[in-house]
Amino acid sequence: MNISQTRILAAAAIAALLPACTSGRYEALAERVDSLMAPLVAAGEFSGAVVLARKGRIIYQRGFGMANHAAELPFTPDTPADGGSLAKTLTAAGIWLLAYEGRLDVDAPVTQYLREYPHAATTVRQLISHSNGLPPYYEFWDPWFAPDEVRTTQKMLEIVARELPAPSFEPGSRFEYSNFGFDVAALVIERVAGMPIAGFLEQRFFSRLGMDASFARPGRFADWPGVRTMGYRWRDGDWQVVDVFDMEAFIGGSNVYFSVADLSRWASANVRGPAIAPGAFAAGQQRPLIGGQPSPITGLSWYCDDRGHRCYYTGSINAFHGLAYWDRDRVETVAFVSNSAMPPWTTITLQRNLVAAAAGQAVETSPPPEFLQIDEAVTAAVAGVWSAPELGQLSISRTESGLRLRAGSGLEFDMFQVSRDVLYVPGPDYWIGFTGTDAPSAMHVRSMFVDAVASRAR
Repeated sequence: MNISQTRILAAAAIAALLPACTSGRYEALAERVDSLMAPLVAAGEFSGAVVLARKGRIIYQRGFGMANHAAELPFTPDTPADGGSLAKTLTAAGIWLLAYEGRLDVDAPVTQYLREYPHAATTVRQLISHSNGLPPYYEFWDPWFAPDEVRTTQKMLEIVARELPAPSFEPGSRFEYSNFGFDVAALVIERVAGMPIAGFLEQRFFSRLGMDASFARPGRFADWPGVRTMGYRWRDGDWQVVDVFDMEAFIGGSNVYFSVADLSRWASANVRGPAIAPGAFAAGQQRPLIGGQPSPITGLSWYCDDRGHRCYYTGSINAFHGLAYWDRDRVETVAFVSNSAMPPWTTITLQRNLVAAAAGQAVETSPPPEFLQIDEAVTAAVAGVWSAPELGQLSISRTESGLRLRAGSGLEFDMFQVSRDVLYVPGPDYWIGFTGTDAPSAMHVRSMFVDAVASRAR
């Protein structure tokens, strides 16, 4: 790591004493955002930091709560926190940057760059488009690692070669959210660039864009310099630790730390141009085809509207959640990080409200619906076809591995239960809850760009 974690955290502690940006014409915005955050902070649902920017200028920034309660370290806009899947946007940018420089072919087999990769037909593009047939969950590797053994991408890849010599499906034929695909893509970057991924990120992105608080984490907590930002949840009148995992030295799909100020810089770099070369950006922002259908996630790992002008990505791991959002028409960005295990519906609603507040639009203040608890009976009852004017038909099927969702005749996606009453669907980035009296009669679907209530069609 090329930066001093101790220096950054000391500066962050000083910054905690600073008020939000409230000068001049932004006073009303500050009051509006503060009013959004205050009840969440009071309820123990949010600690973290928020930054809003317009045309590269910060129009709101503030930290809330504590980054580390034991160390009495306040959370500020300069506090680094676990970014979860937001690391994917950097890994994808690195792949497309090397492709633009003529050093890498995204449609070449992965084996052209990693001779040890076990699946000969998989391309680099499929690694970063969630269509590679690799193990989708890190739990796959648990039987082969001791609790005190550091997990590296290289070691994990060796286990895949031994235990899964063929992909679980034909690469490019279906969507399956893939963390490890991005870890392997980062290993490709290392081989092509001739340097560790941590150094590549520092050289090509962090240093150039002024992201001074961002870094690829060390594998062992014991090697962590300075004070580490911890994850918490408010339970029984106290903050309880909900930690991330030790012994993780795989970088690419996760395990990159950002401050919210740096996430704002990263979002601004994408909205204003200098994130990567324009030619690399244009190629990477295309939606990859999976089974003949366009993916909902671009090749640069952003969720975007139909024009590609409003884009965002999120990262969640245990108590941590982060958002980086950018709007090319308004030249606005919204970023936040949290270490407080926010409830799922609160999370997506806050994301939408911060974007609306930055744009001067109405925010939602009503409480969430009383969703049905997702138990075996509800899981069985929701299978079928649902319809909403904004989305058309949504088909839910029940398989041995769980529920799957298909929009129209498009791609099919796994549905994951993330709380007692909310499902999450990676791919379209839908948060779903059901209401009804004795059985589900309405399906509530919310994302950054969708807010719909579907009724049963059949």
